[in-house]
Amino acid sequence: MQSVSKVMGNITMAFKVLDTFECECGQVVELIETPILGGPQKGQLMQYKKNCRCEDLKILEKIRQDNREQAKRKVTKIFDLHSLINPKLKEATFGSFRRDLPENTPEQNQSLSAAYFKATEYVKTFKLEEPKNLLFQGTFGNGKSHLAVSIAKAIRDKGYSVIFISTPKLLTKIRSTYNKNSEQTELDVIRHIELADLVVFDDIGAESTNEGWAMQKLFEVFDQRSGKHNVFTTNLSSQEFEAKKDLKRIFSRLMQDTEPVVINAKDYRKRHLKKAVSS
Repeated sequence: MQSVSKVMGNITMAFKVLDTFECECGQVVELIETPILGGPQKGQLMQYKKNCRCEDLKILEKIRQDNREQAKRKVTKIFDLHSLINPKLKEATFGSFRRDLPENTPEQNQSLSAAYFKATEYVKTFKLEEPKNLLFQGTFGNGKSHLAVSIAKAIRDKGYSVIFISTPKLLTKIRSTYNKNSEQTELDVIRHIELADLVVFDDIGAESTNEGWAMQKLFEVFDQRSGKHNVFTTNLSSQEFEAKKDLKRIFSRLMQDTEPVVINAKDYRKRHLKKAVSS
C-alpha cells in the first residue's frame, strides 16, 4: 500500500499549468490540466481555471438583476396604487409631446420647446440628495400635465418611487377617509405622499380646491414634502396666487426650491373644435 505522502506527490506531479493570464474577472488565473483521479472517466485529462471568479460574478450579477427587477415592480406598484391620474393622461410620454403645433405662433412653439427641455433636464439630473422642484404654469390644455406625467414615468422607470396626483382628486380621497367604512385613514394617504421620492401635484388651484379646508390640507401636504422632489402644475398665474390670502400662503410654500416654467401656448385640446367651426 502506498503512503499518503507518495500518493499526494503523484497527484501534484500530475498537475500541469498550461497558461497564466489576466481573466475578465480581474484575477490572475492559471489554466490547469490534471487527470481525473477516480470514477468512470479516471485517467482522462480535464482543465480548470485556478483563481477565476467569473462564475461567482455571474451569480452575483444574477442576484443584482433579480433585485433590480423586484425594485422596479415595487415602484411600479406604488405608482399604480397611489397615483390619481385622469384617464386621458395615462398614455402621455415625452415622445408624444407636440412642440410644433401649426395653430401656435413660433414664439408659442418655442415656449413649448423650452418647457420640454426643462422637463427632460429634470429627469436627467434627478438625484435624491439634491432635491428640486418644477412649477409648470399656463392656461388650460397647453401641455403642462402632459409634461408632468412624462417626468413621473421617466423617474419611475429609473427605479424611484413616484406618485402623480390630481390635486382635486387628492382632496376627494382625503375627504373619503372621513367615512367610517373607509379602509384608509387620512394619515395613510398623506404618509404615502410623504415617503415617495417624487410627487407630482397636478392642477393646483382648481376651482374646487379654493376653499378654507382644502387650502389648509394642501398646505399640510406641501409642508410634508418640503426638502424633497416635487413637480407642480397650475392654471393660475403668480398674480392670481398673490391675490388671495389662502392661495398666497400655498404659493409661498410650493415656491420653496422651485423653478417656475411658464408655458405660453394655445389650448391644444380645442384644435378639433376650431377646425370644425372653420370648415
